[in-house]
Amino acid sequence: MARRINIGEIGNFCEGQMNQLLRVVVLETDQQVKSQSPVDTGRFRSSWAIGENATGNYDAGTGGPLSPVRINYAPGTERVGNTYHVHNSLIYAERLANGHSTQAPEGWIDIVAAQMANRARQLADNIGRNE
Repeated sequence: MARRINIGEIGNFCEGQMNQLLRVVVLETDQQVKSQSPVDTGRFRSSWAIGENATGNYDAGTGGPLSPVRINYAPGTERVGNTYHVHNSLIYAERLANGHSTQAPEGWIDIVAAQMANRARQLADNIGRNE
């Protein structure tokens, strides 16, 4: 049965639904990238991080692991209008993303991204149908 929404509450309802969709997609993307990461010691898999409104710029510093700039994310606080990046700052992350490991094919991250874009579309299609 459909839920009735007051005309004055439509904006809040829509924003809440979109924030919920965003929350699901961000967390599922993080989970998918981690679960499909090649594993030797587990360091690569455990080094994935989510950044909110991060610049995407990295600072190599003193030759240690790369440090993402301005990662300030708390799960459950996702809001439409913010941007989210799932990234790995290890020095060898790009090689693993490009097929260096026999455990994951070249382009596996692009495959996850395409799957999650489809998931977001599915969730968007369902907004309002189950209310």
